[in-house]
Amino acid sequence: MANYKTPGVYVEEISTLPPSVGQVPTAVPAFIGYTAEAKRNGKTILNTPTHITSMLDYISMFGGGPKINEITVTLAADNSVTDVAVDSLFYLYDSVRMYFANGGGECYIVSVGKYGEKDADGKPVKIDITMDKLMEGLATLEKEDHPTILVCPDAMLLKKKDQAYSIQQAMLMQCNKMQDRVAVLDIYNGFIDRKNEDVILDFRNGIGVNHLKYGAAYYPWIQTTLSNSFGFDNIILKGDGNTDIKLEDLVDDVAAIKNLRLALADVVTIDAYTKHPLGDKKQTNEVYSKVDDAVRNTKAELVHYATTIKTLIQSVFDLKAKGLGNTLIDNEIRQKLTFSSALATVARSLTAISLGAELGVIDPKKDFTEFELEGVDPLAAYKDLSEAEAVTKGRGALKTIFESMAAVILSIRKDSNSIKENLDQIVYDTNVVYKSIVNEVQKKVSLLPAAGAMAGIYAQVDSSRGVWKAPANVSLSSVSSPWVKLDNDQQEDLNVDVNAGKSINAIRAFTGKGTLVWGARTLAGNDNEWRYISVRRFFNMVEKSVKLSTNWAVFESNDATTWIRVKAMIENYLTNLWQAGALAGASPDQAFFVNVGIGSTMSAVDILEGRMNIEIGMAVVRPAEFIILKFSHKLQEA
Repeated sequence: MANYKTPGVYVEEISTLPPSVGQVPTAVPAFIGYTAEAKRNGKTILNTPTHITSMLDYISMFGGGPKINEITVTLAADNSVTDVAVDSLFYLYDSVRMYFANGGGECYIVSVGKYGEKDADGKPVKIDITMDKLMEGLATLEKEDHPTILVCPDAMLLKKKDQAYSIQQAMLMQCNKMQDRVAVLDIYNGFIDRKNEDVILDFRNGIGVNHLKYGAAYYPWIQTTLSNSFGFDNIILKGDGNTDIKLEDLVDDVAAIKNLRLALADVVTIDAYTKHPLGDKKQTNEVYSKVDDAVRNTKAELVHYATTIKTLIQSVFDLKAKGLGNTLIDNEIRQKLTFSSALATVARSLTAISLGAELGVIDPKKDFTEFELEGVDPLAAYKDLSEAEAVTKGRGALKTIFESMAAVILSIRKDSNSIKENLDQIVYDTNVVYKSIVNEVQKKVSLLPAAGAMAGIYAQVDSSRGVWKAPANVSLSSVSSPWVKLDNDQQEDLNVDVNAGKSINAIRAFTGKGTLVWGARTLAGNDNEWRYISVRRFFNMVEKSVKLSTNWAVFESNDATTWIRVKAMIENYLTNLWQAGALAGASPDQAFFVNVGIGSTMSAVDILEGRMNIEIGMAVVRPAEFIILKFSHKLQEA
């Protein structure tokens, strides 16, 4: 109380309301793995937990998904597919896509390395996924207070399963240390049916027994509906004896389409030739001969581009000659790829500016009768001009050549890519072998561990029902089916592990319902306190929320006044949770208790040593995992 000495009226405000508990977010996953890029505002963000709220944020900082370069398909003697191997598999990008597709909001990305880089020859650099890099990325999350879920899908790509289990053990260890997060785990090789290999037993042996209450595992992997771009030019065929098989020997017209693709690949970027060829030279007082020298210097480049155009158009005409897609050729290629006026402009410019030198590449009257050109005297444009005027006119003519060539090749690239995709679809629709190959490849590239999708399910259930609702009996979006179909008998051992209690949550397909999450247990399946993941995550939320909200009481007087304020603050918070349905009981007294005070939670020694002990008990609602309906006959009474 202030010590008043001057007569007057004074106002004092008395605080009677307790502070409130601010509830922390519950579903903020952190994804650890490899990305295409790792830059923000021009600065690297490798091994830096980065907050994003959408796929647009992800792509702007971390790039897109891995580009498929080679897909090795092994065929049996009857041309059936026995194995599919993809050269560049990384799961982080698609896992984040599945997170947002299933209701996810904000999350963190930790990029531990970049894929998609090329060497000096332009060939993709192979990236080895290592345990050390993933461990390093995981360690950076200890300094972040915001994430509440840990996901590491790329750990499933480690060559040794023991290394994958080591990553998962480290995730559980961090959860136990921080006490504010859980780990969502996948089963190594979780796309294999247990009839062929007991991947569940391998997981249970490898994960150990420490901190199991902080983890939940899901089996099997899922087949997504996410789009992946590949074509015949990415497919390499092998026989069972590891012998090479040419796709064009099995599928008609693939060779012709390959020629079209190769011609497209030979077209360099537009920037390389749209710049003025004389841009770096002094041009003001050049003499006529300098124009001729400039033309000679660019002649080889012009020949290359002209040759590319000729090869490309000839490849398309070859497709028509083979009778492939006649309707498509007639309706589209003649309209889009003849480029009569554009090619005529280029050919005329080439003839005029070369001052009589024959390029010998495009002969319109001989090769393509639709290109009718007037005869042009190559010297007529220059012989009456002064040297300065010739330089100016020559410079303009060169610019015309490059601009025309740019327009032509831009159109060819755009239209031919579209036509290649259409022709590829024609082959897919008409050739049984190719269709079988593409379907098996599509299944392989759509295979994904389930943890990313499950993180999205956690976020979806938290926002719609609350963290206390079990994230189960919910359908997965962007999923066509689980990779392995399970029945009740097969799930028994997954759900209840009589040996060590390591429960595995099943993802199952149900007729008329789709793909559902059919389990809600932590790895501590035999622990009555921490059996359910919803209970574990609810306690994480309350513990962290109350911890952060009681910071104001540090260094306050350790007396009854402070104890009452702290107790009232926590009781108000828990009452609101009880009213929302998170706590069981007919009244708040039955749902929770908060004890604090000397003789109750503290002794005189605790007061002397500066400790304020608060005990909180909560009756958290638990999922009705087993619903038993009991029926009996009732005898007639009258």
